[in-house]
Amino acid sequence: MAILIGHNIQYDLQMRSGSLFILLLLLSCSTIIVFPVSSQPTDASGWILLGQNLTESGNYTEALNAYNQSLNLDPANAVAWNGIADVLNRANTYTSDPLQTLDMALVASNQSIALNASSPSAWINRGQILYNIGSYYQRNLNDKTTANAYYNAQLDAFNAAINADPDNAEAWFNKAYALCGMGRCTEGLTDFQKVEDLDPGYPNLQANIQIAQKVAAAEVPFYVKYSVEIVIAAIAIVGAIFWVIAVRKKY
Repeated sequence: MAILIGHNIQYDLQMRSGSLFILLLLLSCSTIIVFPVSSQPTDASGWILLGQNLTESGNYTEALNAYNQSLNLDPANAVAWNGIADVLNRANTYTSDPLQTLDMALVASNQSIALNASSPSAWINRGQILYNIGSYYQRNLNDKTTANAYYNAQLDAFNAAINADPDNAEAWFNKAYALCGMGRCTEGLTDFQKVEDLDPGYPNLQANIQIAQKVAAAEVPFYVKYSVEIVIAAIAIVGAIFWVIAVRKKY
């Protein structure tokens, strides 16, 4: 069930797994990395840690190489597959075909979740990949129907992360952000407030809450926003009508 979300979107990205390894090979070969012998990791977890550090510093080619080294030692390592998905997602704009790179990031995400469907970080990463694919279809291809399919799948991924860890502030934040991006900021505001309950100091939370409040206010129809005033006005008008009728009957 963990890998069905990706299959629901137009075509089976698993068919592109061969392209994933080709890209990894090319990227790995494009930069020759010379490590001092003493600094080379000796196990899969060491290579993963190196990959994570390289990713955060923006060295995506070297990060892919590190994750590859980890998979050479442990092909079924879900964290390494998730790392590859993260690197490809971040690096998509630096490649000649961003959409293909994002598709391959989703393939790597499929692998990671198939190996460990209870990882909140894997589901969060998947949601961010799905958002970027949807955004590409919307902005570059003007295909809103396909974009919306990916946006909805993004929400499914964030919900899966929340199901795996209900107290994960990052998952709630991403879901709230996604809902606002889909024009559902009233719902998103509730989830931002959930983040505030879990982690009041979450980065950029207060700024996003303020924006969400303004957008949510605009989303509320005027007849809902001013329902009390409308009811009072209606009662006053009906009362005035009855008063006029009563006066006419009297005279």
